[in-house]
Amino acid sequence: MKPKPLDLDGFWKENFHNARRFFTSKGNLKTRIKLKNKWKKEFYSRIKFACEFYLRYKDKPALLAKEIPKYKKEIEKFGEKEVLSPVLHRTYEWDFKKYNEWLFCLAFKGVMRDGN
Repeated sequence: MKPKPLDLDGFWKENFHNARRFFTSKGNLKTRIKLKNKWKKEFYSRIKFACEFYLRYKDKPALLAKEIPKYKKEIEKFGEKEVLSPVLHRTYEWDFKKYNEWLFCLAFKGVMRDGN
């Protein structure tokens, strides 16, 4: 998998049937332990991917807009004004503090719950 925002709701939906079976089961302990370990591994990998997502795009709004175009309109809010760069093309002065806060909330929206 590649770096992406954390989606705990998706994780829960994907595993709901198994979770119910796990918690109500009085059966094979070995099977229950295997299932618990599988979830634990998946859960930690999702957190790892969210961290990688944040670190990859931190202070790099142009890279995020280029690689994941669906966020482009939201990212444009953080470009304060156009300036002429030394290589004579237009670029933006970014408000990195606000952008990084927004990116953090995006990456960990599964934990933040309200998405803000």
